[in-house]
Amino acid sequence: LDKGASELTPKELKWLMTVMANPRQLKVSDWFLNRKKDYKVSWFSQVATDALDTKLRDDLERLKKIRVD
Repeated sequence: LDKGASELTPKELKWLMTVMANPRQLKVSDWFLNRKKDYKVSWFSQVATDALDTKLRDDLERLKKIRVD
């Protein structure tokens, strides 16, 4: 897109939100997603907003548990 966020029409904004929420439905390549091989479910996914914080916290807790003292 060559527009700023304030220049998007409601239809374009809705499409953009759909792509961000469900990239796999639109056949976005795995390499483009921001969650590579999730530890618990072993698949690629796109994580946004508060789910990103949750995944980060879970990962850090898992890494703390496996750390050798």
